[in-house]
Amino acid sequence: MSKIATRTITAAIILLISVSPALAEGKPSFDIKGYGYFKLDGAYDRSLTSHGNFVMWVQPPANADDDEQFNMTANETRFGVNLIGNGYGNLKVSGKLEMDLYASVSGVAENKAMLQLRHAYFAVESGRYKLLAGQSWDLISPLNPSTLNYSVLWGCGNIGYRRPQVSFWYNYQADKTTEIGFAAGFFRTIGTDLTPTFTLATGETVEGADDGTDAGIPSVQALFDLKHNLSNGGQIRGGFSGLWGKLKAETTLGNSEKYESWGFAAHAALAPSARFGLTGEFYTGSNLGSYFGAVLRNSEIDGLKSSGGWLTLWWQASKLFHLSSGFGIDDPDDDDFASGRSRNSCLYGTLRYAFIPQATLGVELSRWETKYKGGETADNFRGQTSLILNF
Repeated sequence: MSKIATRTITAAIILLISVSPALAEGKPSFDIKGYGYFKLDGAYDRSLTSHGNFVMWVQPPANADDDEQFNMTANETRFGVNLIGNGYGNLKVSGKLEMDLYASVSGVAENKAMLQLRHAYFAVESGRYKLLAGQSWDLISPLNPSTLNYSVLWGCGNIGYRRPQVSFWYNYQADKTTEIGFAAGFFRTIGTDLTPTFTLATGETVEGADDGTDAGIPSVQALFDLKHNLSNGGQIRGGFSGLWGKLKAETTLGNSEKYESWGFAAHAALAPSARFGLTGEFYTGSNLGSYFGAVLRNSEIDGLKSSGGWLTLWWQASKLFHLSSGFGIDDPDDDDFASGRSRNSCLYGTLRYAFIPQATLGVELSRWETKYKGGETADNFRGQTSLILNF
């Protein structure tokens, strides 16, 4: 077991021991606060894209060119509740449940969307320490660009998603303006059912289970994050993160072959004032499709290396207008696969107008280019408008 994993378990046990006496002192209760937004998206695409309602890549030229599409959906409508505990002494106990309507269910009509679980976790904090258990964000690559497009450049340079976990956090307040954070934890490994690279015997096939489950152990992730607040409302933030996971491809006759996923990411956000800033991330790793790297390609037993990143410049022009523009790119290593998506990039610009309190009209223009091994390139122009009411 790694040193990070051992230290994480030890710290978590200490925190849980400290919790027990506090719970015996009184009868805890919770304050519940709802939040969320309604969102209607309408989008025109010049070519056929990965998902229609949102874009992660452009379909191959034979299928995509001159295949105009118009989509309209309310599926990103989001709602959740935060729970804040009372009566826990010096401990802070909280929970979160959050959903939207983007569950992927085959055959469900567009106007009969299904609930998707986004977050479901509770956290216990004691001073500088926090224990989180449930489903929430990955630790790796903690930032997201602010796009109207639902997928926030996933598959186009931005990695990290949500998954079940037990994570332990340590935050140190160096002074009134500087905070240093460290987190590590165990995460559900999610993979596909790959075929071992050796020759299969007659009647032998893959056994159907997720290779992450077959590995028998969780993945590990860790994060270092530094924040410095400026006196004028701006902030400087930076850090790095990583992950490692074991997977195992098995067959119906009991043969198996192990392989790994790993990744390293760096993130930075520079806001000289509260009015404008620059945010971005870079990643590199192998077999990161389930973390939305490598243009969401399936893993390879021999490893599928990829690198990518994104950069966004934003400007709060006034209380009513917010502008941003950015770029993302994801580049799997062509030597690690035989065919399919080999590079993906996007350039976008977004305008948000707060036309009444809590309500926003957004317009986003983007150009997408997806290359395929063998020389084909598919491109797409997307124009998207969104109406959003926060509550």
